[in-house]
Amino acid sequence: MTFLLLLILAQAPPRPPAPSAAAETLTLEAAVDVARARSPIAAAARAQSEGAKHAAEVAGRLADPELQLTAENLRPWASDYVASTDLELLAVVTQPLDLFTRSGRKAEARGESDEVDAARVRSEQEVVLATVRSYVEVARGRELVAALEAQVENLGAIVTAMERRVAEGYAAEADLLRFRAEAARAGNQLTTATIGREQAEAELAFLVGRPVTGLGLTIPAPPPVPEGDPDALGERALTHRPDVLAARARAMRARGTVSLERSRRYPDLGLAGGYKRTTGLDTAVVGIFASVPVFARNGRAVARADADARAADLELEATLARARAESAVLVRSARDLSAQLARLDENLVVPAEEALRSALAAFREGATDVLRVVDAERTNTEAHRDALDLTVEAFLASCRARLAAGLEAMP
Repeated sequence: MTFLLLLILAQAPPRPPAPSAAAETLTLEAAVDVARARSPIAAAARAQSEGAKHAAEVAGRLADPELQLTAENLRPWASDYVASTDLELLAVVTQPLDLFTRSGRKAEARGESDEVDAARVRSEQEVVLATVRSYVEVARGRELVAALEAQVENLGAIVTAMERRVAEGYAAEADLLRFRAEAARAGNQLTTATIGREQAEAELAFLVGRPVTGLGLTIPAPPPVPEGDPDALGERALTHRPDVLAARARAMRARGTVSLERSRRYPDLGLAGGYKRTTGLDTAVVGIFASVPVFARNGRAVARADADARAADLELEATLARARAESAVLVRSARDLSAQLARLDENLVVPAEEALRSALAAFREGATDVLRVVDAERTNTEAHRDALDLTVEAFLASCRARLAAGLEAMP
């Protein structure tokens, strides 16, 4: 009877201990805010975006003028040297006008700025998703480790009781070996789960900039999935998805490069003006200079720019098609996982717990064997593990679907 009581107690579904009320709690929203603010990856992307925007603002300015100063007939050592009449001076300022290349340079810079800004958005979204993933993985790992620790402790008590029963001749040694194997298996799972939890805690600590081992974590309900037709949401996602924005910016930049390289086929004019002193006479210098594109006419650069522009347009088409499909799939997947999560206890957890209780009751009445009890216990443990995995997947799927729909991952 003692053994049966221990067995029933040990095989009851394990529940993780409640967190201490005095422990400091780090909410998911706070973790996301801290990670977004302090992430060096996101900060680097923002710095690059600011630099690219400033570069685009100054791209249309005129080129800097050039100043040429020369002095000729310097003979200070000669006895007949008279500086006022013999020294020749020339001071000329030249200013390129950029009549044909300015628009191309501006378009190229705008495209580059938009591409870098799309990379900034992508980096910030990746930081948010990484923080959410690490946070829920830590919470999942803690619950799983607590459950496995309870299971290992309870199986150890069962093995002790079984050893006593075998010594007294009331149980078969094969049943004892079976429970020892299950205890060793649970110990291996506990080790693996502990390593996974520590890795998730290290990743979350890096993201939020502080140790999280002693912090309490609470997983809120998954954020609501965007409403509406998935295909329509996928079409709407084309206006704000970072990969689409980046592809459009690359196409714009490529077209700007084509315009720039083609404009270099034409003579680019410049003005020159200055002062000249020769044989004691002061004169003004005025001139116009221009390149003479006669032979190469920048043909090699134009051909490469045309090819790059065609490739960028094709890449944009492919990105649009992929983004439509991916966004719709993300919404559908998030809805399916959310619906499955809502029925999780009814379809998975409760049946597994009932099956375990039924197996234990039958074993107590002598209507079954140890193998059925072990299988029921294993099914119950795997059900709780699958429930935790589904919770994590549903949470991440909802966040990805919201980002695809142009919403904040965490409302």
